[in-house]
Amino acid sequence: MATAVMKRYVWGGAVMVVLAACQTASTRVFDGQGQVVCNVAEPACLRAVYSADSRYWPKPQIDDGVVFQELQPLSPNPPPAPEHPEQVALGKALFFEPRLSDDGQVSCASCHLPYQGFAEKSAVSTGVYNRQGRRNAQALMHLGSAHGLFFWDGRASSLEQQALMPLTDHVEMNQDLAKVPSILKQAGYEPRFQAAFGEGINIAAVAKALSEYQRTLRPESTKFDAFLLGDKQALSDEELQGLHLFRTKARCMNCHTGQMLTDGKLHNLNQTLAGRKWEDFGRYEVTQNIEDWGKFKTASLRNLSKTKPWFHHGLFVNLQGVVAMYNIGMREGLAKGAPAESHQPHLDPLIKPLNLTPDERRAVTRFLETL
Repeated sequence: MATAVMKRYVWGGAVMVVLAACQTASTRVFDGQGQVVCNVAEPACLRAVYSADSRYWPKPQIDDGVVFQELQPLSPNPPPAPEHPEQVALGKALFFEPRLSDDGQVSCASCHLPYQGFAEKSAVSTGVYNRQGRRNAQALMHLGSAHGLFFWDGRASSLEQQALMPLTDHVEMNQDLAKVPSILKQAGYEPRFQAAFGEGINIAAVAKALSEYQRTLRPESTKFDAFLLGDKQALSDEELQGLHLFRTKARCMNCHTGQMLTDGKLHNLNQTLAGRKWEDFGRYEVTQNIEDWGKFKTASLRNLSKTKPWFHHGLFVNLQGVVAMYNIGMREGLAKGAPAESHQPHLDPLIKPLNLTPDERRAVTRFLETL
């Protein structure tokens, strides 16, 4: 049975905690400096290592210049009460309100399904009058801690700005913002806006209410969180091997770090589908900067099994297949008719062949299923 002996030293007025040793039945796991000395290929060693504080876990494989955060659990405590509960409640009502769309049939929740991790089951979204979009609706479970830019292509710089864009999009809700106050007034929302904002219905308040509600959305805790919070038997040996590979050989933490498992940045993964039906050049379509060619925002891996299909095009539904694609370095097969720029190298340098064995790919997949 694993034990850990902790020694405290006081040096220069600071308290330093040093892991002196960690033992399994017959295996020495750490040396006096907290360095792993057992064979992490052995399940007993690997479990002992990852049962220690994360400061003593093996160093992740991170490329130069990449800033990462160690994996962190969701808090086991209830989130704090919102500062403006009336605004949150109003925003929730608006999120589920189909009268905000031109045909009166589509709400935010039509594409961001609560039971689907506030993502969608379809490859791409369907908006008003059954118009089909070109991208998969992203999960909304981590916007309270989101980084900088919103949408797959980062075209919104604030949650308030993001909240209104689907309303005016020709495919999604096709609404004239000038009509929204009268629509909501006829629907009986005036008293709720007065209670939440102390003023009548206006577009700025609509955006504020929607964004305040979306900031309250949280992922569900999983056995991965239980593991990080101290239940070191929560993960199976294979899942634990997957965690180790995720941090090391599989290089996942170059982009998927911290509590929400995303760096919030945009990367090119050779997924433009150039020359095909779903051709999409991502951030480049917003900026027209060739350096942004094919870049899309890193998705959170939280509640991953709930939020499929994956990627901006929603074409991937098999997680082991996704791992296999990363394993070969995200090769891109260009179709006839692909624009000339597609033949230039744009793949993010963080993406490299991984040389994972079939067993290792399966272990990474099993770990991802715990998130």
